[in-house]
Amino acid sequence: MGVWDLYFITKLILYFDQHIGFHPWLNLAFAVFLAAPIPDRYPNRKRLKLLRQVIAVPAGISLFYYDSWLPSIMRALSQTSAMGGFSGTYLLELAQRFFNPKVVGILLLSYAIYFVASKRIRVSSVVFAAMLVPLLSFGHDKTQPLPQGTVAAANPLSGPPTDANLNAQLSAFYAGEAARAVSFSPPPGSDEPFDVLILQICSLSWDDLDFTKQRDNPLFSRFNIVFTNFSSGASYSGPAAIRLLRGSCGQPRHKQLYDEPLQQCLTFGNLSRIGFQEQLAMNHNGQYGGFLDDLRVRGGLTAPLFENKNLPPYLQSFDGSPVYEDFPVLSKWWDARLKLRAPRVALFYNTISLHDGNYFPGHRSNSMEIYPTRLETLLKDLDRFFSVLQASGRRAVVVVVAEHGASVRGDKMQIAGMREIPTPRISTVPVGIKLIGLPDKPGTKPYLVSKPSSYLALNQLLANFITVSPFAKTSLTMADYAGDLPETNFVAENEDVVVMRRGKRYFIHSKGEDWVEYDASE
Repeated sequence: MGVWDLYFITKLILYFDQHIGFHPWLNLAFAVFLAAPIPDRYPNRKRLKLLRQVIAVPAGISLFYYDSWLPSIMRALSQTSAMGGFSGTYLLELAQRFFNPKVVGILLLSYAIYFVASKRIRVSSVVFAAMLVPLLSFGHDKTQPLPQGTVAAANPLSGPPTDANLNAQLSAFYAGEAARAVSFSPPPGSDEPFDVLILQICSLSWDDLDFTKQRDNPLFSRFNIVFTNFSSGASYSGPAAIRLLRGSCGQPRHKQLYDEPLQQCLTFGNLSRIGFQEQLAMNHNGQYGGFLDDLRVRGGLTAPLFENKNLPPYLQSFDGSPVYEDFPVLSKWWDARLKLRAPRVALFYNTISLHDGNYFPGHRSNSMEIYPTRLETLLKDLDRFFSVLQASGRRAVVVVVAEHGASVRGDKMQIAGMREIPTPRISTVPVGIKLIGLPDKPGTKPYLVSKPSSYLALNQLLANFITVSPFAKTSLTMADYAGDLPETNFVAENEDVVVMRRGKRYFIHSKGEDWVEYDASE
């Protein structure tokens, strides 16, 4: 195969080091096509050899991409317009993340060995033999498709994780979710009114907190309730925000997020109908990717956007627009809220302080390197805001919920910062509930909701608080409010990829592909 040996050597090294997948039959067929001899008696032998190379180059590039864990070609092409909004600095940073010095060193050493060995042995024979190894390990390799299974078991959850059983499990999940909803009753007239503040954080997961050693940050001890096993259902901002804003109903498929919303599913619409005045604030302009349009058209938010332009920029966003620090924006909004006569308000606040690609103005630092600094600042800002709320004397239920993780750790299947596959490391996010108006009790630990949960549980918790106010004279404990919330199995989805939990294992289904098991190793 000549220099094509290097092509397969490169792929096999990346495969065995678990940086890409490998489709053995397709690669063997391609290798046979390259190695098949063209007899000397053919009159157009040279032209045929040239034609083979003309066909082989684009075919080899396409097969290499197909073997990788990168999104499909169509998905990648669909994102070119979005990438066009990235700053040049951010694009360069993304390109650098694909460079792995260890892997490059191994490849260079392998190439040197190849050039020495090729003078003594037929390297192509060794390459062919090496390509048989993935076939021998079929069924043991998590990067290989699972057994098809022709018919799903009577109970798909009890059978083996075949393609048919996993498809049946996913269909059963969405069918069950379509029948679930939370209803909100008006608060009793005798209750002291309280506000509902939902603060949504872009790019923060439990795994990010572990990696940055911030899981035990003092802020989390101030919460009354913490969800430790909460699925955001997505790994991109727009879908995560829509899912949150439609959280009064069970979890829909990704494509349904862009259908006209059902009114009973709109969380803020439900709050508005029982007497809460809608409010909307962000620490950015919401223009990138049509995020603000998603909030309004698909999330049902009708409130005008709170003005934040008079504040000094804190960060420069990945698209070049300004990002404002969270505490000044939130405290400015709170000052305005205190001047309102509305007895109850419901705020949706979105922050992108942790978004990949943000940097400090005047400093071209790698955005991943300054992620811990930005995270520490954000957590301190929220802690300060809680203190301001507490000192105001008003009552509020504050919900802090993340959209998705930043993937600061990365893994074998995705480089750091990449979120195309909504893995549990990315889509299992922290959620905390703080009741402003109840006295802080140092040493009291928050009530932990460890059951698999999602937005339906969050809406049910809000409905419980509104039905029986936690600020009234009641004997109810946090366990009474949060002990019997609806469970939601982990299913996270993007346009072309679904990740689903089955028992203690996770499986990935890409559009047009078979299910494979998710390998969480780094």
